[in-house]
Amino acid sequence: MLEAIAAKADQENLRADFDALAEDRYARIVASGKTIPWEEMRGYLEDRLAGKVAKRPVARKLVR
Repeated sequence: MLEAIAAKADQENLRADFDALAEDRYARIVASGKTIPWEEMRGYLEDRLAGKVAKRPVARKLVR
């Protein structure tokens, strides 16, 4: 029973850390106004995983 409570507390702490990181990253996006579209980043990451030389995508103004 105590192990289950400890595991749940650990899970809640991990979730809080995740949420804090997400908020920080979003704040940086709002401050800079720049992002990289997921399609471009995904292609870049897939190329890197395949061992290809890939040019890093450039961040640009966020379009809503």
